[in-house]
Amino acid sequence: MYLDDTVCRINRINWGKVGTVISNEDAALGCEFLRRLALFYKNEGLKPQPPLFTNVAKLLGDTEGEFPISMYCHPRVLEFVADYQYLKKIIEFTIQLSMFVEKKQEHSAYLNVYEPLIRILERGGFFVLRPQELEIHKIEYISLNGWYDRFLITEF
Repeated sequence: MYLDDTVCRINRINWGKVGTVISNEDAALGCEFLRRLALFYKNEGLKPQPPLFTNVAKLLGDTEGEFPISMYCHPRVLEFVADYQYLKKIIEFTIQLSMFVEKKQEHSAYLNVYEPLIRILERGGFFVLRPQELEIHKIEYISLNGWYDRFLITEF
């Protein structure tokens, strides 16, 4: 159920349109991702890691490990993410979390963590996630220095 919904959503993105729509709303979605991620760390009592390296399913105890996204994603998705390893990771993390929640439904509240980033792509926007910043393409650079403390108290 969760996995099918996630995979369908990712495969339905118009990957030819990604990066062509510039919207200030995408900056708010980037901030919302960071807020949700900060709340995840707080709620689980975990020491925050950089967003680029945060695999929510693994932090919740998923031991199944990595999988090839080619098992789930359409070739046009694979072609697009081949040039963007951070984007490939976000998609992998999203799919892995959906798979994990199918088995551990008590963690279903965390399915929304990566959702704002997926919405940016669905809207035709684009983002670049680096260890020290989240860049919302042609809109805003969000520094990730001290991100946890800043976004934990931020309301959107």
